[in-house]
Amino acid sequence: MLTIRTVQNIKRGSRITYLNGVYAIVLGVLYLALFKLIVKMNFRQIDAIWQVFAKYNPEISGLFVRLFLLKGIFIIAIGILITYLSLYILRKKDKNAWFVLFILGVLFWPSLLTIEIFDKNIFTIVAASVGWVMFIIGMLLPIKYYIEKEYTDY
Repeated sequence: MLTIRTVQNIKRGSRITYLNGVYAIVLGVLYLALFKLIVKMNFRQIDAIWQVFAKYNPEISGLFVRLFLLKGIFIIAIGILITYLSLYILRKKDKNAWFVLFILGVLFWPSLLTIEIFDKNIFTIVAASVGWVMFIIGMLLPIKYYIEKEYTDY
C-alpha cells in the first residue's frame, strides 16, 4: 500500500541517489582534472622509479595515464546514468528503473572502491567509500516499497 511515508521515502531515496550521481560526475571530473597528481600519489612509494619509467618507457607510462583518464570518463558516464535513473524514479516511482539503478550501483561503487584499495591511495579510497555509502542510504530508504510492490499478471 502506498502511504505518505512510503512516498516520502521514495522521494528521499531518489534525491539521495540523484546527489550520488552528481557526486560521481564531480568525482569523474576531478579524476580528469587531477590525474597527474593522482597518478603520482598512486606511485608515491616508487616516485623515482616512476620518473625513470615515464622517461624511458613513455609508451607504457602513457598507457597508465590513458587508463586513468578512461576511468574518469567512465565515472562521469555512470554518474550521468545514475542521475537520469534517479530523476525517472522520482517522477514515475518505477520498480524496473529502481532495480536497474540498484544493480548499476551495486556493480559500480564496490568495483571502484576495490580498484582504489588496490591502488592504495587513501584519498581516492575515501572518495569511493563516500559514494558507496551515499548510494546504499539512497537505496535502503525505499527498498520496502519496491520489494512489496505487487503487479497484476496479464
